[in-house]
Amino acid sequence: MEDVINEAATMDGPRALASLVDSSGSIPMSERAKMLVAEGGQVTGTIGGGCLEAEIINCGRDVLASGRPHVTEYTMTEQQAGESGLNCGGTVRIYTERIDEVSGPPVFQRIIKAKADRSSCVLATIIAESEPTDYSRSRVLYYSDGTSSGSFGNTHFDDLVRTHIATVLIEEEALVVRVQPSAHEAVGMAAIGLAATSAASGVELFLEPFVPPPVLYIFGGGHVGAQICRLAKTVGFYVVIVDDRPAFANLDRHQDADECIVAPDIPQLFSTLPLDAQCYIVAASRGHQLDEVVIREAVQKPARYIGMLGSERKKIIMWKRIEAEVGGRERLEQVHAPIGFNIGADNPEEIAVSVLAELIDVRRGQKRKWKTKKPRTN
Repeated sequence: MEDVINEAATMDGPRALASLVDSSGSIPMSERAKMLVAEGGQVTGTIGGGCLEAEIINCGRDVLASGRPHVTEYTMTEQQAGESGLNCGGTVRIYTERIDEVSGPPVFQRIIKAKADRSSCVLATIIAESEPTDYSRSRVLYYSDGTSSGSFGNTHFDDLVRTHIATVLIEEEALVVRVQPSAHEAVGMAAIGLAATSAASGVELFLEPFVPPPVLYIFGGGHVGAQICRLAKTVGFYVVIVDDRPAFANLDRHQDADECIVAPDIPQLFSTLPLDAQCYIVAASRGHQLDEVVIREAVQKPARYIGMLGSERKKIIMWKRIEAEVGGRERLEQVHAPIGFNIGADNPEEIAVSVLAELIDVRRGQKRKWKTKKPRTN
């Protein structure tokens, strides 16, 4: 999706923006799938491939020509999916809208800036049946602190979005909220350019989270740490290697890392690290004593994930000492130790696979059913 956001932020002509807004069953694309279609048919991003993508490209051309948004509902059986070049069946709902150099780049530039500043935001878009006459009131960007760039011009809508911001950002999952406006609000929505029947019968708000990459701190630049670093980078983590030895904490050794920190004093480092709920910590140092220091400091911070290499016996002994020093038994019970899924991993590369599977599970897998989204009604 990053390529779509970057293109939308810098485009110099109109594009059709297609976004997956609802899905159920097994689907052949990311839940955050997006695609841009240019007037000449050039495509950025993907909405799933195969016949579905071909249909959305044609839809995008129609939207560019007419200016009218379009909602495509597409259902496929497993047999149809295989025959048409897709890998899955299921049902998807895709919203395609026209954006141009006036309505598109400003909001997507703000999204890019927010991510660069490690700030989270939610883009709320009205799913319309007709071309809005006022694009500034059909797409609004809300920040995690409750402020916004723009407004729907409708207090009820603005307040409703704000009630969902925290959940959407924590779960990193888009949400469709159906709203039944009052007669007075329907008049206001019609002023934006929505069809009168749509404004009167109800509208939908598509809420998309945009969060900075999760930060993974790997304490230990040895063989296991290096392999975890390599895999973590490929799945979207911002990776920081930490070691007390300069030879094991440098970008020549860890070319996939975003940062390397030489830290002879772990407690001092923890006092300066900007740890938050988007941070993950892995203790994989060369010795139990260093791992114990990392865990002792980490359990006092708001990291989303803490994991440690080692045996169950090592964990039991260590936990007793840490609890005696800083307390926090409940927090210690949340530490993933031994780290990773038990897949019988036997070498650094396999251990890294087990660890990354666990990291992804914490980030994505525990909060929703596989590839299924459902709209909420308010």
